[in-house]
Amino acid sequence: MPDPTALRTPSQSRAVRTREGLLLAGAIEFSRSGYATTTSKSIATRAGVATGSFYQYFADKDALLRELAAARLSQLAKDAFGSLSASAPRVAVPRAAALRSVRLAVLPAARARREVVEQLMGHVVDVVLAAHRDDPGLHAVLTERRHADPQLDELTSHAERALVTQIAGLLAELGQRDALEGTAFVLFGMVEGSVHAHVLGRPILTDACLRETLIRVLVRIVLSDRERPELAVIKRKGAPRHEKTAGGATTLKRSKAAKNPMTLKQPRAGKNAKPLKQPKERK
Repeated sequence: MPDPTALRTPSQSRAVRTREGLLLAGAIEFSRSGYATTTSKSIATRAGVATGSFYQYFADKDALLRELAAARLSQLAKDAFGSLSASAPRVAVPRAAALRSVRLAVLPAARARREVVEQLMGHVVDVVLAAHRDDPGLHAVLTERRHADPQLDELTSHAERALVTQIAGLLAELGQRDALEGTAFVLFGMVEGSVHAHVLGRPILTDACLRETLIRVLVRIVLSDRERPELAVIKRKGAPRHEKTAGGATTLKRSKAAKNPMTLKQPRAGKNAKPLKQPKERK
């Protein structure tokens, strides 16, 4: 194995094409053959170059795999949030046929605002689904090797933290106020975990059902600070009113006067009659 410091940095177009060819060949080999079967030689053979040429650009197959991971993560962030950054005055969702450009600087009223959030969440879900379906074999290898390669794990963790930060910025733009980072992390894990299990495992739901459910749940979380339904309170004395218990259940509560009629004054017998004394409550 060559000295990593002696790796060649391509400058000429031919060298650039050779390196890109090795990356493409590596992605195919990992996807079709898995990590254990893939070797530097098999990658070089598929790329149509000598094995020695492989080592001019990469220290080993793990180095090539890490570069593939970095490229995929970078593309995912760009596709999902590149046009949705909080600093952008206008959001232009790539799927123009289904979505429209919206301004986040002045958020619309409740119904229109919900439509905007549904569009944004739908776009993010579609991007994550597409990223997993693009090459599920390679994605499975990256997931497997993350637990065995500390460098790959650090690279992936860094990219995930950046994604969570971008999600938190989008939440702030959409009006969320509390626990931005925590909410962003939960949203990220929800989408990534659900899509990963759906695409790489044995799917329980149809694609349409998964997409619809994810979008609905995401929208509820994003709008939770702005759309809390207020329970009606009837002010008439003695009438029941709704209250929420610590567990979230809705109960009926009556006023003290209605619950304890002995505290009410008795009616006077006549114009000058004195009110009757109230019986004392036993302790």
